[in-house]
Amino acid sequence: MQRSKKRQSAAQDGFEYDDSYDEYDDEYDEYDEYNEYEVDASADGIESEDAPGAIMRVGSSAREAAGGAGRSLSVGFSAMRQVRQASKMRADAEADVRDIERGLEEDRDELAHREDVERNYHEIVAAEEAEIEDAQQSVAKAKARIAKEEAEVRRLNEELRSMRERHEQKLRPYRNLMDSSRGRSDDSAKSLANVRRSVRSAERALNDATKNRDVRISNAHRAVDNAQERVGAVEAELEVMRNSAGSEAATPAAIAKMERELSSNQIALEAARRDVAQVTQEAQDAVDQAQRRLLSLQREQTQAEQIAETNKSDATARKDEYDGLYRDAQAKERAQEEEIKSHETRIRNLEQVRDDAQDRLEEAQDILEEAHQIHAHPETTEGLRERIADEEADLEDAQVDLEDLLQTERELRQATRGSRMVLFAVVAVVLILIALIVWFLFLRG
Repeated sequence: MQRSKKRQSAAQDGFEYDDSYDEYDDEYDEYDEYNEYEVDASADGIESEDAPGAIMRVGSSAREAAGGAGRSLSVGFSAMRQVRQASKMRADAEADVRDIERGLEEDRDELAHREDVERNYHEIVAAEEAEIEDAQQSVAKAKARIAKEEAEVRRLNEELRSMRERHEQKLRPYRNLMDSSRGRSDDSAKSLANVRRSVRSAERALNDATKNRDVRISNAHRAVDNAQERVGAVEAELEVMRNSAGSEAATPAAIAKMERELSSNQIALEAARRDVAQVTQEAQDAVDQAQRRLLSLQREQTQAEQIAETNKSDATARKDEYDGLYRDAQAKERAQEEEIKSHETRIRNLEQVRDDAQDRLEEAQDILEEAHQIHAHPETTEGLRERIADEEADLEDAQVDLEDLLQTERELRQATRGSRMVLFAVVAVVLILIALIVWFLFLRG
């Protein structure tokens, strides 16, 4: 009966009753009765019993202490659950209050709007009808101007196409002349480069011929000098032999042999002298021929330079002529393109004006339709007033319930503070014991 009354009281206060708390109360009552028995026994002199009895009393006291700790934990957990339940109920009540307030505010705004529309209905209708008419005229004008601008753009694009064709026909012969003159200039430049390479080759050939001439002439003169030295030496030896006639070395046979040697050297000397003239003539002819070729190539180079310069000037003139005509054509085409762009810009601006006017038209139509709907259905406004009154009453009840829940939560937290602190202390002690056991078993070594 007592537990039923407690459950009923908790339900009235908005909480869910926990039977485990009553079990704790029953166990606590039994514990009190046992303690009273122990006190009475001690007063009657039971402590004078023998040692086995004392040991049994110590074991009983340990079991009682363990049971008390378990009951403390049970009370602590029960207190935590009750506090969480109270906090959740309070949070739900706050959310309900916020929802009611939000809906009430929206409905009040809607009622104020409907009352304002009903109060100014005729003015709203007149103003929005005028706005609709003005927006329709703006849309029509913008569409007409857009059509006109689009037609102008089409005409200008057609003119631009024709202009480009005319410019292409006009520029084509000048472009061909420019390409032809540039080709001639390139060809003459290549020919000039070839002639210059030939001139450099002829200059090298002349230098080689001159060096070869000097070497050959020098060698021929050296051969003459050598032959003269041999002839002089043989003549001197022959003179000595002739002056020493009758000696063993100056026999007639030896003298005859020396005379034959002298004749051979004299013949060789004459041949060397003839070679000097011949080599000189041949070497000089080679030099003269190289000089003539060089002079011919130099004249050809001069002509090629003149032709290349003329062709380059002609190509430059043709290019300048074409570039001038091309720039004029491009300037005219760009002017036409800029005019087209200006009309396209006006079209985009007019489209924006048309879209803005269309938006004003639709907005005015929506406002006018809403005003007609509000004016035609006053019962909707009255129903909204009744709903606001109901919501205000609901809000008042919800606020009262929230205040009761807040007070109950505060009282519950105050009443269960000790039990919750005991729970926290026991949990902390258990964690410390676990840490010490882990340290002792695994970390101490």
